[in-house]
Amino acid sequence: MSHKTKSAALLAVGLLGANLAQASLIADGPGLVYDNVANVTWSSNGNLFGSMYATDHNLISQIIAAVPTVHDTPNGLDNAGAGNYNLSTADFNSSGTMDWWGAMAWVKYLYSTNYLGHSTWMLPTTYNQNCSGYNCTNSMLGELFYTGLGGTAGQSITTTHNSNYGLFTNIQNYVYWSGTEYTANPNGAWLFYPNGGGQFANYKFLNYYSWAVLPHQRLAIIQDRFLEPP
Repeated sequence: MSHKTKSAALLAVGLLGANLAQASLIADGPGLVYDNVANVTWSSNGNLFGSMYATDHNLISQIIAAVPTVHDTPNGLDNAGAGNYNLSTADFNSSGTMDWWGAMAWVKYLYSTNYLGHSTWMLPTTYNQNCSGYNCTNSMLGELFYTGLGGTAGQSITTTHNSNYGLFTNIQNYVYWSGTEYTANPNGAWLFYPNGGGQFANYKFLNYYSWAVLPHQRLAIIQDRFLEPP
């Protein structure tokens, strides 16, 4: 690469970095949206499980075959000994909702199958457990709701949002699981309500939606567009 070409590429990367710092959310390849504030990459489909099941009704059996047991903090709801929960079809619903163990198994299935070329899929994290109710941005979903999508406490994200909302499809006006267990009572886990911006904990056996996320930037934004062979 010539000095002139390299300088142009570095300038382009620099400009892109400046744009990313302001963008908060940016499309990062097919099916992905990068959040440069939280440094995570979301599936652009807010009900990816429901969409996958609609095209493959064997999905649930495939998930159970790949991840038959979910390991968690020992609690009174474990059905296979302390810290172990054996999955069944009852943990999933074709509409897209599932209990917490089903949600954990589904994201493990995504990374075991290298979905969209990635093997680090996970459920969103609740960073600490000092905030419940509204205006909590101490979680990936809270940051996405309030910062990335411009949500307002007490109002549904489907009706009150900024232009970044158009980067996503199938955002559900209900409840999404966090992958973080509730420390005070491991029978439960954290969750987030996009229909009002609330963050709470509830029992793992309840059926909610799940939003898959990658804990980093895909980097193709920079690499695919600005790097060239020497």
